[in-house]
Amino acid sequence: MGGSVKLSPSARKRRFERSFETLALAALSFVLLAVPVSPADAQHSDAHSDGDSARIDAMFGTPDRYGTTPQDNIFATTPGLEQQARRSQFTINGLLPMFYNSNANLAPTNGPAGINSAEFSPILGASWSTPVFDLPLRFTANARAEVDRFTQGWQPSVSPAQFDKIALSGRLQYIDPTNDQNFSPYFAYAPRFDFDPFFRERFATRQDLNLGVNKTYNFDGAFQRVAFSANTLADTVWSLGVTAFAQRRFRDPQPSSWAFFLIPSATYVINEQWNVSVGAELAFRTFDPYLGFTENEWFLEPIATLEFVLPSAWFGSERKATLFGRPAIDLQMAYEQNWSNIAAFTYGAMHVGAALKLGWRF
Repeated sequence: MGGSVKLSPSARKRRFERSFETLALAALSFVLLAVPVSPADAQHSDAHSDGDSARIDAMFGTPDRYGTTPQDNIFATTPGLEQQARRSQFTINGLLPMFYNSNANLAPTNGPAGINSAEFSPILGASWSTPVFDLPLRFTANARAEVDRFTQGWQPSVSPAQFDKIALSGRLQYIDPTNDQNFSPYFAYAPRFDFDPFFRERFATRQDLNLGVNKTYNFDGAFQRVAFSANTLADTVWSLGVTAFAQRRFRDPQPSSWAFFLIPSATYVINEQWNVSVGAELAFRTFDPYLGFTENEWFLEPIATLEFVLPSAWFGSERKATLFGRPAIDLQMAYEQNWSNIAAFTYGAMHVGAALKLGWRF
């Protein structure tokens, strides 16, 4: 005779808990894949905004001989990044990029199709670098405002990558006063505030604590190692570098996260007007448990940048070229790929475009 098996109260409780967990996971996956993601929800995965910052740093970090680069960059080959500031100096930087974005809506790999769009993301930044007394330390403060606009899928509900940002940072870095190719450890605190378009309303805040180190290897035109000195920029044609750092990110809204970055880079000065740089951002991020789930991500973004510095003769003199901000045209190609244990945050996107770069140092 058939009959039902009676379960003990504890067994019924365990079965109910397993069924509830399965149902909750299925419901979360359905919501993430089927519902348009708001800007705040999209930042559950911080990969895209980190990739965006890496592409900006790649353009600011080209081997420009004129030294109007902020001394706060993830690429070790950024000119002067491992050099002591001779005095307090201010830098103002502007960037006017126009790019093709193959996935403006951050569509997941196995989800709906991504939206191809032109992306316009003007940036204005100011920084201050100064030696710290007579110590082998340099302090750099940086502030940057950025807006992201798309020609397709312009509503934030359709394009979650579209929002405005104000980013601040303070960086304390060890500098070897006799060797700008030495290991250069640093600590940085970097808060960022995210707003709905046109800075209408703040919807997220994140605060990063970064502990890392830079290392460069500089070579002349014959690919011979440049002799150690406080400033090898004038003799450097090839530069190889690596940055590694650990990060604790506090987010509001949650979840916060830990991350580890490895960023190799290389630059080549073709001549006074042309230079090329390549780099890659490799990161692993693990989020704090949130709503019963823990997200882990791997992120990879190779970036190539070709820069043309407008000749001073086009402006009539060196002085006039300086007054105009030493304009340069950067051509860039990058591909970002994010892998996550939550399917909605696994995506890829191609970025191809150009930017007008300006800089003034005081």
